[in-house]
Amino acid sequence: MEYLFLFICILNFSYSYKPVVFIHGLMGHSSDGRLINETIQKLHPGTPYYAVNAFTRLDTILPLWEEVEIVKPHLRQYMKAHPEGIHLICYSQGGVVCRGLLSTLPDHNVDTFIALSSPLAGQFGDWKLFHKLFPNFVKDNVYKLLYTKFGQSVFLGNYWKDPHHLSLYRNFSNFLAPLNNDSISANITEYKQNFLRLKKMVLIGGPDDGVISPWQSSQFGFYDDKEVVQGMAKQRFYREDSFGLRTMHGQNRIRIYEIPDIRHSQWVQNLTVIQNVIVKALS
Repeated sequence: MEYLFLFICILNFSYSYKPVVFIHGLMGHSSDGRLINETIQKLHPGTPYYAVNAFTRLDTILPLWEEVEIVKPHLRQYMKAHPEGIHLICYSQGGVVCRGLLSTLPDHNVDTFIALSSPLAGQFGDWKLFHKLFPNFVKDNVYKLLYTKFGQSVFLGNYWKDPHHLSLYRNFSNFLAPLNNDSISANITEYKQNFLRLKKMVLIGGPDDGVISPWQSSQFGFYDDKEVVQGMAKQRFYREDSFGLRTMHGQNRIRIYEIPDIRHSQWVQNLTVIQNVIVKALS
């Protein structure tokens, strides 16, 4: 009996998971998920792993709906090859792209959506790359650029949410606002039905991220008009269950991890996070 028990433990430890698809973030590359894949293969050998290599580096500044359409045929290919379902790991801006994919694919078979430090509720804060891309702006006045037709042709405009200019956000944001039903969207019922096909969503972020602002956006929290962060449950899109977030939360289908001492670039490189949070979430 002791040997049988040991065999069962080993089997449970090493069996392969459902296929994993990794989508990188802003200025990223498919190789950014290398350590995630290596860890998965070490702990659960044979797990199919795909890193979407449809757009890289400067391609990631494209409007997000364009990025969604670029990735979509790749994701369809993976889903078709694995009708039993797949897991989706999306890093940084990739998590926002995945929001678009999950909301517009009526036949998706994504089991678990892992959003790794992604500005899911929006971004309102500058960082090193921000200053390189927009040298004449700071967070308090960049809305003048991003809340224009031109501004929506740039990645950041699609999920920039200025809490002091929400009317402009609602009028101009053509990606995040429709997905969250912050602006009137004829597709919101469809978005909600598609999003609710998920079995589980894992939200990972932390106070030392240094890029996502507020960092709680990675867990659907955001600033109010006084720049005080309000948690997920206080967001209008949660209270009204605009796209299914409250439903999933009420059904215990959301896992939230707040992890300190991790900088933004380290989320895909930190072995503790990968082993103890990401890989475990795939079971």
